[in-house]
Amino acid sequence: MYDVIKQAYAKRAPEYVEALGSIQDMSPQDIVLISEWGRMVSGPVLDAGSGPGHWTDLLRTLDCEVVGLDMVSEFIGIAQNRFPSTNFVLGELSEIPFKSSSLGGILAWYSLIHLRPDDWALVLSEFSRTLKPDGSLLLGAFLGEQGAPFEHAITTAYYWSEIELLKQLESAGFKAISVHSRHTDGIRPHLDVLAQRC
Repeated sequence: MYDVIKQAYAKRAPEYVEALGSIQDMSPQDIVLISEWGRMVSGPVLDAGSGPGHWTDLLRTLDCEVVGLDMVSEFIGIAQNRFPSTNFVLGELSEIPFKSSSLGGILAWYSLIHLRPDDWALVLSEFSRTLKPDGSLLLGAFLGEQGAPFEHAITTAYYWSEIELLKQLESAGFKAISVHSRHTDGIRPHLDVLAQRC
């Protein structure tokens, strides 16, 4: 499921880091949201699909016990060099290398956008497995017609509707706490969901 995505990001990792690899490049609203979430999470945190590592490092500066997980070895190497005080591990979201009920929070910020909609259930079930009861999941995605593909700068990505995303989360054992969308001129619509493992 991941080979095409992995290869696409591996080829363009330095370019991606230069364009989108710093907190300064991120939306101010996203920075506030993720920072507030990081302050309220209790227990170890996983940045699932950590990429260049900037969100992982932000959470570390907020005193989170955080680890960044990514399947692209080039990203892991870059992140370790840029943020030597922050922990990163190589691995896939379909087989998260952590024990069941061991995490207090998972950040999945645009890290599932390239998965076909049919593949989300497996990853969400891994999130549910590794989160402790009442653990927190903060997820970001592109808002649009459910399952519609589009040409992302790296490789094909998919839109999610709010209704279908909430259904998937419920099926995986999550309860939605809050849902936000954002429409900005010249940028694809944004959707984020804060959910709690039941």
